[in-house]
Amino acid sequence: MPATEVGDHQNGDDAETSFIQESHKSNLDVSLNFHDYTCEPVPAPSAIRMIETQTCIPTMTIGTQTESVQTFRSISTQTDTCEQRGIGVQAMLPTLVYEDVMDNPSKLNFYTGIPNKGLFNALFDEMGDMQEKPQTRCRKSSGGRPRALRLIDEFFMVLMRLRLGLLVADLAARFCISQAACSRLLNKWIDYLDMKLDFLIMWPSKSAVKFNMPKLFRDKFPDTRVIIDCTEIKTETPSSLQLKSLMYSDYKSHITWKSLVGISPSGHVTFVSDLWVGSISDKKITNNSGIIDLCEEGDSIMADKGFIISDLTTPKGIKLVIPPFKRGHSKFSKREVQQTRDIANARIHVERQMERIKNFRIVQGVMPITMSSRASKVWKLCAKLTNLQPPLVPH
Repeated sequence: MPATEVGDHQNGDDAETSFIQESHKSNLDVSLNFHDYTCEPVPAPSAIRMIETQTCIPTMTIGTQTESVQTFRSISTQTDTCEQRGIGVQAMLPTLVYEDVMDNPSKLNFYTGIPNKGLFNALFDEMGDMQEKPQTRCRKSSGGRPRALRLIDEFFMVLMRLRLGLLVADLAARFCISQAACSRLLNKWIDYLDMKLDFLIMWPSKSAVKFNMPKLFRDKFPDTRVIIDCTEIKTETPSSLQLKSLMYSDYKSHITWKSLVGISPSGHVTFVSDLWVGSISDKKITNNSGIIDLCEEGDSIMADKGFIISDLTTPKGIKLVIPPFKRGHSKFSKREVQQTRDIANARIHVERQMERIKNFRIVQGVMPITMSSRASKVWKLCAKLTNLQPPLVPH
């Protein structure tokens, strides 16, 4: 027999012997030994979230350690009912869950946009009416599949979608569920959170605004009720020619959605409009959004030069604070230069707040046109979550 054939035969015997020797180990160890991980180091078995179950009973085995099911995250197995065959099945856990980041504020803020564990838990406690379905147990009479994720993992997943702008396929892989199930969960949670988190953006009373007014406004603009500005979000080009014309923004040279954002002098978001087509003017979106109707006589609205809305505010006794315009070729007077500087120093906070909103990467880049039905809800959710951040303006 040629040497090459002898060598191949011996190598085959060695592999078979190795498999027999390793058979007493877990499937995970055997899987690692039989794969060629030459591109990168082999991950430690503890880093791979694989749980082996022999049957659908209240215990699970990880290697040699056995613990109660209740101590693990809720998972869905590939069995239909508990009474079925007592054969071995495998179920994958999410690669990242809330417990992995809850004690690290910087990581928690990175993944969810919520600065600390206390705020996250307080916010999740508001989801009391989003109870788990009765299909959480593996019972024949339950009707339908068991819940694939815990409620807190679903909440964590939708926050990751908003904060990091992860694709549905990526989230489905991270949380070990199908793309269809992931999409349904995201849509359900966005609709639910849009209604449930309304309390995070509220129109404050005049007395509350004055009580929390920073020194900068108290000294120079004491009647300021709200600071407003508009921002735009890029989106894909629609197929309709009429929509293309309506949504095209000359300012961005792109198809966009446009929204009006209002903040209090203390820097908190107090008003967010729906998303409008990108071609709408600042004056029209201000009028249509209804923010002027929320102000009272004697209030001041601070805005940029583009908000030529004095004909809307003056009849209601509302003062419009905008930088002065140049008159012909004449220069600004010393008083006008100082006024422009003061307004710019005060108005900059609304742009800082909009930057906070756009730190939620789902509204960065180009949003898919398929999200148009929920785009306003997504935008408002991002704005609501920024109010959980520390104040922008020091008191």
